Amino acid sequence: MMKDKHGAMSAERRGTGEQRLVERMAELERRLKEVEAENIVLKELAYQSAKRYEQIKQLAKENDELRRRLFQSPWSEKTGKADEDERPDSWFLRTLRQENAIVPRPERNKEK
Repeated sequence: MMKDKHGAMSAERRGTGEQRLVERMAELERRLKEVEAENIVLKELAYQSAKRYEQIKQLAKENDELRRRLFQSPWSEKTGKADEDERPDSWFLRTLRQENAIVPRPERNKEK
């Protein structure tokens, strides 16, 4: 009878141990899914960051080129003043002039 009692206690311990293992495995699987989801988000953020970095590098190159062209233009002479017709205008103003949407100011014509 002692052996049966001892065997029953051993089986009970084994059952609670197995239950704890099952619970622990379920917890580990849940945590694994969380980490995998975090990893996906981090990979996407890294991808977006890399794309943004490339855009910034390209914009910096364009900015440097525009500065170089600006300093080479007649507008940036020592006096800092060039004839207004030679000044680099915005694309918008150049287009308007080409389309004759705006006409030169009369003051300009008097000076010439």
